[in-house]
Amino acid sequence: MSQRGVTAAQELAAVTQTIIEGLSADQWAADSACHGWRVQDLVGHMGFFFNFIADPELVLPDNPSGTSERLNDAAVIERADWSPAQVVDYYAEQAAAGLAVLAALQTAELRDQPLEMLDLGTYAMAQLSDAVAFDHLVHLHSDLLAPHGAVASAAELPITSSIDPALDWMIAGFAPMCGSAVGAVIEGPVGLRLTGATQRSFVIGTDADQPDSVTVTESEDLPADVAVSDALDFTRWGTRRSAWRSAVTVEGDRARVSRVLDAIDIV
Repeated sequence: MSQRGVTAAQELAAVTQTIIEGLSADQWAADSACHGWRVQDLVGHMGFFFNFIADPELVLPDNPSGTSERLNDAAVIERADWSPAQVVDYYAEQAAAGLAVLAALQTAELRDQPLEMLDLGTYAMAQLSDAVAFDHLVHLHSDLLAPHGAVASAAELPITSSIDPALDWMIAGFAPMCGSAVGAVIEGPVGLRLTGATQRSFVIGTDADQPDSVTVTESEDLPADVAVSDALDFTRWGTRRSAWRSAVTVEGDRARVSRVLDAIDIV
């Protein structure tokens, strides 16, 4: 499944610890680019994700909505009064435990076991490493670090090793997270060509036997209508952190492609 997701998660966690150990009090209290969360809240959330993975007996906060976004907000609120030192310790402890579990989930006995993730869909256990790589890469690159976030740091993100696992999660989650919205507007297959840190191409289409079911297939054989984007930019506009129109070149029928891109919202 995704051993490279485990490697990416390990490298991103190491960079995260380096960054947060050097934060000032003002930086901890600053607003992140993740709406409604301070830097402290954002780091606490990243630790909570590892905590969720590592502790099957973790008592989750009340979440009447049943959605992952509201669960994350509730977990942030539970930890809002912690000191920065508590957040650093929490992140370090949960990252170590979570990374050990992610490695274990790659074994033959566990990797294909299904895991339901609220409104995000159902995935194989091994794909959790891709989810962590995606979560960390997006939060660090788009929400924490300058120029998008509030923290200027000399730390370098492991983009080369983490971009593909992050994309694997985005593609795996495409149909369950935004398939209904895309399915409502798609008129024909649309290609997505990603460049930059990686070179990958996908076809967004529908199942011939289930016209309302959206599919995403990795292929170099793209249709006439294509969206071309830098892969790292896709992690921003594909999660609606930025506008796709400032980052995408459209080939073919712009109106058709636009309707599909407007409907993409990956968590």
